[in-house]
Amino acid sequence: MATIKFYPYLKTGKSKVYVRVTIKRGQDFRLSTTLTIKDATKWNPKSGLPRKNEISNKKLYNSLLRLEERLENEISEVEKNQTKSTTDISSQWVKEIILDEFNESVPTDKELLVPFGQSFVDSLPNRTYQKNGVRKKYSIKTINKYQNIVNKISDFQDFSKKKFKVNMVDDNFADSFLNYLTDEMGLSVNTKGGYIKRLKKLIKEAEISGLKVNSKYRLIRGFEDETIVTFLTFDEIDKIIEKEMPNKRLEIAKDWLIIGCYTAQRVSDMYRMKKNMIVTEKGIKYISLKQYKTGKQVFIPVHHHVEDVLKKYDNNFPPNFSDNEQSHRSLLSALMKKVCEIAEINEKVRGRFNGKIGIYPKYKLIQNHSCRRSFASNFYGLEGWTTPMIMEITGHDTEKSFYRYIDKDNFYLSIKAAENFAKMKEDAEKAKKETKLKRA
Repeated sequence: MATIKFYPYLKTGKSKVYVRVTIKRGQDFRLSTTLTIKDATKWNPKSGLPRKNEISNKKLYNSLLRLEERLENEISEVEKNQTKSTTDISSQWVKEIILDEFNESVPTDKELLVPFGQSFVDSLPNRTYQKNGVRKKYSIKTINKYQNIVNKISDFQDFSKKKFKVNMVDDNFADSFLNYLTDEMGLSVNTKGGYIKRLKKLIKEAEISGLKVNSKYRLIRGFEDETIVTFLTFDEIDKIIEKEMPNKRLEIAKDWLIIGCYTAQRVSDMYRMKKNMIVTEKGIKYISLKQYKTGKQVFIPVHHHVEDVLKKYDNNFPPNFSDNEQSHRSLLSALMKKVCEIAEINEKVRGRFNGKIGIYPKYKLIQNHSCRRSFASNFYGLEGWTTPMIMEITGHDTEKSFYRYIDKDNFYLSIKAAENFAKMKEDAEKAKKETKLKRA
């Protein structure tokens, strides 16, 4: 025999009224009735119903009695039916009866967070987005990131044992999801921040699609861990160039490291470098390529150290370690560490190793992405090199993103400006003295 009890969710003030339906052990459901009591202190705990001292409470009282009768009848029908069993009764089954009783619509798939998210992911291969006035297709990498967030929300849903609607997502939901990612999944700070950022993007897409959303979703903020830039100085790169490697694999890794440090390209672009990308304009050699991540066309002057590497391979680039880009990327990163270790790049510096921030020998912190950072950090502030000139090679769209990339904040730029002012003052005073001497 089923037991049906009503109770206010809160003890005081305005509160949703919940129903607890207990059929047998393991079948204990607690759901919102969608009804509200204006003052929870007017609830009678003995009768399990509101006190009928106000008109609104009388209406609520009668509505709850009707729902109780409806639930008892529906459960009784299941018990009498030879083809059904009370074990088939679920939380969703009870919810649909409640919604039907009060003429509330059952959420469609699109109103539910996971189905909407999946439909969004499925649509991405045929969609484009605009960046800097140019329409671009979503990359497989980006699509996979959105698939991952949908999968994680689905896991969180299973963990919470309830289905999430799109309009349930607000800053509190994001906090609960973040706690799940931290406590149950043990993910890194940057990974969690990326998931939260894409959760907000999903809800923004739902809003654009015309679905009802909670306006507080706008309070959700993605985040990143502290940026620690590890790069090789010019002296360290020279040290690597001069050091002989004990085998062919390490020699190839060394050559890719040199190319990376003097072309500022991502490993995804270095992986695609071909001989026909080397062009000559007015007697100067350039590497002409369209960046895989940004789609931006860049022309990189061939540095003399890069030219020395190309000559070793008959004016071509070194071979890749694998036909699979991810395998090549992983192996190259590991071999670059070894190259730096052999070259004794072992200054103790602060960095992140195996997810932990600490003080380590620099070679342990080097990976394929360090090459690009090395170019940006080494050439920034170098005489004759302007920031736009460097950005034209790295492919950064804005100075803000470039400064963040090399870990130079606005205060650093203010210091540089102050140094320039001091130099101008020094030059002005020097000019005054020279003028006085001439007059004397």
